[in-house]
Amino acid sequence: MNSPIYNWTAKDKFLYALSMIPFIALFVGTLYILSGYPVFIAAGWIILYLIVNVFQAGCCVGCPYRGKYCPAFVGVYLGNLLSGIIYKNREYDAKFFERNAAGGEITLTLFFLFPLYWLFISNWGYVPIYLGLVVLHIILFMPTQCPKCSYNETCPGGKAYQNYRKLFRK
Repeated sequence: MNSPIYNWTAKDKFLYALSMIPFIALFVGTLYILSGYPVFIAAGWIILYLIVNVFQAGCCVGCPYRGKYCPAFVGVYLGNLLSGIIYKNREYDAKFFERNAAGGEITLTLFFLFPLYWLFISNWGYVPIYLGLVVLHIILFMPTQCPKCSYNETCPGGKAYQNYRKLFRK
């Protein structure tokens, strides 16, 4: 982390809440559709969400926002709160962070890909709606939160945003 600790403003938190609307619609709508299938399908998707939260909690060890307001992994995870519970007395360790970041990236990808098959067989039109909500959430979230975050040179999402900005500056 090379940036000074940013103090999140009420405007930042409002923009964060605004960016959460597409994710909440995606999550609730997808869970509703998955609930029409055997219970293990919806349960599997929720378990993936919980696993991402645990990996995020491991990444939060050493973060200046741990236990406070934090936009976290694309804004939809509770890792910073869980980190204070699960890893209460743990100090930052680069290897531990990297393992959790890799696990988080993999399970986050699985979380977003997991429901696509069932959405498609329910009604193929749900797939573009789902993907559109994912993209809308990211478009609303990343430019308003990532540039300000003091952890953006360490966080996988922050690094992705930094690379995206470099790509389009040229």
